[in-house]
Amino acid sequence: MNNLIIFDLDGTLINSVGGIAQSVNRTRQDFGFAPLPIGVITSFTGDGAKKLLERSCADVTLPVPLEEAVQVMIKNYAADPVYDTFLYDGVKEGLIRLKDSGWILAVVSNKPQLVAEKILAGLDVAQLFHENIGGGAGFPLKPAPDAIFHLMDKYHISPEKTFFAGDNHTDMNAAKNAGIKSIFCRYGFGEKLDTDSTVEVDNFTELTDYLIDYKG
Repeated sequence: MNNLIIFDLDGTLINSVGGIAQSVNRTRQDFGFAPLPIGVITSFTGDGAKKLLERSCADVTLPVPLEEAVQVMIKNYAADPVYDTFLYDGVKEGLIRLKDSGWILAVVSNKPQLVAEKILAGLDVAQLFHENIGGGAGFPLKPAPDAIFHLMDKYHISPEKTFFAGDNHTDMNAAKNAGIKSIFCRYGFGEKLDTDSTVEVDNFTELTDYLIDYKG
């Protein structure tokens, strides 16, 4: 039976801090507000587009409802999805190794679905995944486990043969809520906080080697 590995996107497969910051600051500029430092915006990530913009505009009063402003931000992001965004070292090679070894590969991200699709295509890795589920694709955002349950059911994979890899506490909690194993990526830009993980890795090659050698 095949195993299933589900990846977070930002901070796990890609370093996207520059692209995220640009989408936020373009939106702030659209509404007449000054840009924020990249580090500040990065600290607001992990819980989806709505929370990102809400946190990034806490210092101002938006002239339109938050939901409308979020759509502006998504449009800005989708217009230039791979701006200052790149795969972490070893990601493409690792994904190919995993797929060739029989692993089912999926992405479950809180990033808007349209943007996630454009990024994976723009970085030439979309074809390596069986599934890509982003924000707004019909499932609650992580840490809700619904998208994970959907994938396990669709591919007939048991919890014992399913891993979730991510760099944020939302990822570790999603794995916990789904009753599956988790891999925390220390190289990303998220925060683990007080969550637990099955294993921690310092780079994507280490993650790949661990899964290739997994005998469960």
